[in-house]
Amino acid sequence: MNGLVDRTLANGLRILALQHGLMPMVEARLHLPAPCHTAADLAASMLLSTGLTLSRDAGDGVELSAMGDVHRVAVSASAALTDLDLLLTALADVVEGAAGDLAIARGQLGSQLRVLGAHPDLATRAALARHLFGDHPVSHPVPTPDEVAAVTNAHRPFSARGAVLIILAPEDPERLAELAEKALGGWRPSPGAPLPPLPEIGTGRLAALSQPGAPQSRIRLRAPAVAVHDERYPALFVASNITGGYLSSRLARSLREDNGYVYGIMSYFDLHPGRPLFAVEADTSAATTSAALEVMGAELHRLTTTHPPTEAEVRAARAYALGSAATRLASRAALANGLADLAGRSVDPLLLFGFTRRLETVTTEEVVAATAAHLAPARFSGVVAADPGALPDTLSLVP
Repeated sequence: MNGLVDRTLANGLRILALQHGLMPMVEARLHLPAPCHTAADLAASMLLSTGLTLSRDAGDGVELSAMGDVHRVAVSASAALTDLDLLLTALADVVEGAAGDLAIARGQLGSQLRVLGAHPDLATRAALARHLFGDHPVSHPVPTPDEVAAVTNAHRPFSARGAVLIILAPEDPERLAELAEKALGGWRPSPGAPLPPLPEIGTGRLAALSQPGAPQSRIRLRAPAVAVHDERYPALFVASNITGGYLSSRLARSLREDNGYVYGIMSYFDLHPGRPLFAVEADTSAATTSAALEVMGAELHRLTTTHPPTEAEVRAARAYALGSAATRLASRAALANGLADLAGRSVDPLLLFGFTRRLETVTTEEVVAATAAHLAPARFSGVVAADPGALPDTLSLVP
């Protein structure tokens, strides 16, 4: 596309500089590979991210925040265009991995984790990860406050190898790239051992997460999908909207409008690095858990066999996808976030720019084929977090 520079430095840092918008502001996103092999590694990485955020001097005109997960540390920064040099200097400080005052960072992160831990969905998602991936490091989505308290040194120089800097401004992208290279070109690689590949998930395995007395049940399902660069991805993306991706989807009509079984339902792509998954999630009351599962399985069966997507459904779902993408990515910050999110999931960010064209060429036949191949109820595994008395004797989506 015009107004884009894609440059990989000798140290391994990839710079994507884009000329975007008119307001004299800069948005930058920095993806830093930071594989966490243990719960202690994750606690240190999240503590470092919190420290990086707190250590910023807001008086210098640069707004900066960082967050960590088992794969990476993601940094967001913004500033006035006149403060571009200050922003790049701040990012150069970040990659040195100095966390600042650990005591303050530990207190804030501990408070955040206690709030997060009180939400019942955290236990559900942790159980889902263990069910799908066993003892792989991704099965520890967040550390405990005690694990954070045990961290005595969070310093961690990041590796330039595999890092991606995305920078958007109403400025010549060549100049943006040159200034970024000047600020970060001396950053040396210091790679850590990568995480082991995620295993393939078993299909057709539903497990119960016992939550005695819970008034609500959470259904969290995953099925193997295809990668974003795969030629079948756009068709499966449209199929996702038809399945549960918006208010007019099959599952929304069957489970919410026709039967009133769910508070909400959605389908989306859960793009773990190297292991793309298709997600279906719903929340229901304890009293309607079994009925919701039954209707969900029956609707997926109909969708993939006797009542495949129609041309009208494909047309409507594609229009929704195109419209929502245009709206969602309109602002500079949103576009920067979208590109950085792909980088964080080991997907080439530039695939975002050709996705509209790929969606526009999807045919009904391709959507029907993708639906039949990937969304049959027997392909889904997952967990149902519920009061034991709310569950059927046998957990299954297959009618």
